[in-house]
Amino acid sequence: MTRDAIVVGAGIAGLTAANALLRCGWDVRVLERSPEPRTTGAGIVLLANALRGLDAAGVGGAVRAVGQRASPGTLRDGSGRALVHVSPEQIAARLGTVANAFHRPRLQEALLGGLGDRTVTYGAAAVAVDPGDAARSATVTLEDGSTLSADLVVAADGVRSRLRAAVAPDAAEPVYVGSTTWLAVLDNPGVSEMSQTWGPGGEVGLIALGDGHLYWYGTQVRPAGSPTGDPVKDLAAARAAFAGWHDPIPEVLAATQPEQLQQLDLYGFPRPIPRMVRGRVALVGDAAHAMPPNVGQGGSQGIEDGVVLAASVSGDDPVVEGLAAYDRVRRPRTAGVLRAAWASARFGEQLSNPALVGLRNTALRVVPARLMLDGMARFASWTPPELPVVR
Repeated sequence: MTRDAIVVGAGIAGLTAANALLRCGWDVRVLERSPEPRTTGAGIVLLANALRGLDAAGVGGAVRAVGQRASPGTLRDGSGRALVHVSPEQIAARLGTVANAFHRPRLQEALLGGLGDRTVTYGAAAVAVDPGDAARSATVTLEDGSTLSADLVVAADGVRSRLRAAVAPDAAEPVYVGSTTWLAVLDNPGVSEMSQTWGPGGEVGLIALGDGHLYWYGTQVRPAGSPTGDPVKDLAAARAAFAGWHDPIPEVLAATQPEQLQQLDLYGFPRPIPRMVRGRVALVGDAAHAMPPNVGQGGSQGIEDGVVLAASVSGDDPVVEGLAAYDRVRRPRTAGVLRAAWASARFGEQLSNPALVGLRNTALRVVPARLMLDGMARFASWTPPELPVVR
C-alpha cells in the first residue's frame, strides 16, 4: 500500500526529503508558500556529507552537473597574510571528495528536476498542523482555510517555521547570531581559488561558481536590524566595511551592482531543539536547527535530515516508530553541529578585540592544516543510510 507525505517548504531540505521519499515509494506532495520557483539567490557550498546524501536521494549526478568543484584554498587575515592553506589533494585524501559550490537557483532546479512530474504547489502557505498519532493522519491547514491530510508531514518551512510549535512548543526561539551578512553573485572577474578572510569582527568569502559567476559573502558584527532594505545603501555599507581589506576584495565589491546584493541578519537556535518529531510530523533543516553559517553545514544538515527521514519511515515499522528512530539519530548529530557553529562564530569573524585577534591568528599560523581538516571531517565523513529504493 502506497503511503503519502506532504512536504511543507521547497527549499534544499524539503526537496531532498521529497526526492528521498519518492525514491522509497512514497506518494509526495510539496507545498511552497512562494508564488513561483525562486530564480534569484546567492551561493552555497556543500561538503562531502551533503553530496553523499544527495547521491542516496537519487539526485547526486544532476546536482553535481550544475556545480563547481570548490577546494578551500587559503584562510587569510584582513591584510592578506596567509593563516592556513590546504590543497585539493589534502582535502580529497581526508574528506573523500572536494566540496562543490552552487548558485542556489540552479541547485533548486536540479532538486526539482528529480521530482519528475510530481506536483509542487506554489502559493500554498501552511499555517498549522495537527500532528495526528499512530491511528490518525496528520492534517495541514493552509492560509486559505483548506486542509490536507497525509500519513507523514515534513516541516521544512525554515527558521521562522509556522509548524514547529506543534512539534516542539518548548523549543527556544531563534535569536540574532550577532552578525549581519551581505551576499551577491556577479560575473566572475577572474577569481579562481575559494578563499576566506577573517578580519576583526568580520569575514569575507570568495567562491567561483560553475556558470562563470562569482559568489561572495561578507559578515560583520553589527546590531540587529542593520539591513535597510535599500540595496544601494546596503552595498555602500558593505564597501565601507571591507574597504581596507586585501585584494581582490575591494575590487569584487566595487564590481557588484545593487540589484545583485542582498543583506540579511543571521538567526539561529541558541540551543538544540528538544525534539524533532511529534505524531506524524517531522522537522527538517532550518526549522529544526538553524545555525550560524560558520562551519558550512546549514544546508548540508538539512540534506542529511531528508535522507535519514526517508530511510527511517520506509521500512516495515509504523510511521510513528520510524519517526522516533529519526529523532534518535538526528538530534544528537545536529546538536553537535549547532554547538560547533556557535563556537566557530565566536572564534572566527565575531572576534573583535585586537589582542585576541592577534592571538587567534598566531595560533592558526602554527597549527598544522591537517588539524583544520580533521575538524571538517567531523561533519564531512558522514555516510548516509541505505534507502529501500522502490522507484
